[in-house]
Amino acid sequence: MFEEAPNEIKILAKMPMMVARKYSSYRINGFDFHTYSYDVGRSIQNSGVALVAETTCFESGNNNNFIMGKKTYYGVVKDIVELNYAHEGNVVLFKCDWVDNRVEDKWVKTDQFGVTIVNFKHLFNTGEKISDEPFILASQAIQVFYVPEGTDSDWFSVSQSKPRDYYDLDNLEIEHIENGNGLVVPLPDLNVGVTVDVVNGIIPAVRTDIDGIIVDRKKSRKK
Repeated sequence: MFEEAPNEIKILAKMPMMVARKYSSYRINGFDFHTYSYDVGRSIQNSGVALVAETTCFESGNNNNFIMGKKTYYGVVKDIVELNYAHEGNVVLFKCDWVDNRVEDKWVKTDQFGVTIVNFKHLFNTGEKISDEPFILASQAIQVFYVPEGTDSDWFSVSQSKPRDYYDLDNLEIEHIENGNGLVVPLPDLNVGVTVDVVNGIIPAVRTDIDGIIVDRKKSRKK
């Protein structure tokens, strides 16, 4: 007998409604994301985004052997869209412009100081072609900031944002270890927790793995 499909799969199989919501800002995983147009003219930049994805490629010298690897994509959030699946679940997507990283060390590379730099003059997956894939799940997004390399330069250095009010206790010991792609671990695990239950992008402030303690409210003292 076949296993019953998870409830999330059943909801996604119904296809979203034809009407979607658009936002100019969205909070998830401790990050406050803005669209690029919303950031224009503001002193705080929140439209930078990165995605660490698993890729497959042929092993060097062996065209019959696939190997798995991780590749980091850098871009900016252009649109934030929320899809409604028959009022049973919502999925939030980021449509992004991505810096072309198909050729290693060309438009995304590491400088002599070990800092990742990107060039936004060279984009791909912008959505102009039917084969483009500009969308990612909001739950996959990592926030980054871009600092200009110079007034006349098209290059920007990448700096990762630290999540606000979000702690990964299992990874505190490796918090400051660099993973070689310009980002600092821990990074969100893209294979875990990618579900439709991201309607509000709110991280619960209540623990469910231990019993709670009831505390009586202190009575106000009479003057």
